[in-house]
Amino acid sequence: YDGDKWDNFYEQIPISLLHHTNGNAIYNTSHPLLERLVGQLEVEAPCPYNSIPYDYRMSQMWVEGTLGIVPELAPKIMLNEEGENITLSDNINMFKKWADIWEKETPFKYTPVIHNYAATNLIPRHLGPEYIIHGAKLYSPWDPTRTEVTLVVSEWFFDRSIHLIKNLDEKDHPFSEGVVMIPPAAITHDDYDMMTEVPVRGQHRAAPDFMDLCEADIKTEWFMITNSYHQVSRHVDLMFTPGIKNQPV
Repeated sequence: YDGDKWDNFYEQIPISLLHHTNGNAIYNTSHPLLERLVGQLEVEAPCPYNSIPYDYRMSQMWVEGTLGIVPELAPKIMLNEEGENITLSDNINMFKKWADIWEKETPFKYTPVIHNYAATNLIPRHLGPEYIIHGAKLYSPWDPTRTEVTLVVSEWFFDRSIHLIKNLDEKDHPFSEGVVMIPPAAITHDDYDMMTEVPVRGQHRAAPDFMDLCEADIKTEWFMITNSYHQVSRHVDLMFTPGIKNQPV
């Protein structure tokens, strides 16, 4: 898996899931290991292991044989119709025999030709040398000749956003204008033009701060909102729907 959907909980994911071969991969149906894995899937059809997707389950068998890690199943699927616990057969020795035979030839192979992105939003520059792409949602990159975007910054004092603004010119971003939303009693800066080439203006909020999303005086068709505790990334990728509408994602 080459996408970013798992980033926030990557360390909690089982090894067998991290390194499983996706169901849309290319399988050598004549390989004896695959024959045994598929045969075991058929044997397990009546038991709780059948609740696990076949590609993930085959990886569990291999990890169990190579590393001795037995998968943990959710307690609820370990109950039969009467609510009694189901005892699963111990297959670790059989899986270890398979590993002893085929581990050295590395039967699960990686190739840069195939990438699995599984519903990750991408623009063309994110792609590498792969030719076969599974699950990527491809969008168009930001086109400055078609779309202008304003950056709205929620400020709770008067100068917490200065660092963000001073560093704007060092970043690759799409913002053609900036609006800093400040408290009614705060002093607004009149020297933003000394900090960045991006036109930035202050606006005293006339409503609670959570209304900045609606109250900011925006001149462009689109805007993004952040707050003074954040920074603009070194490179900001905006994704737009391809075609005539060209709307941000």
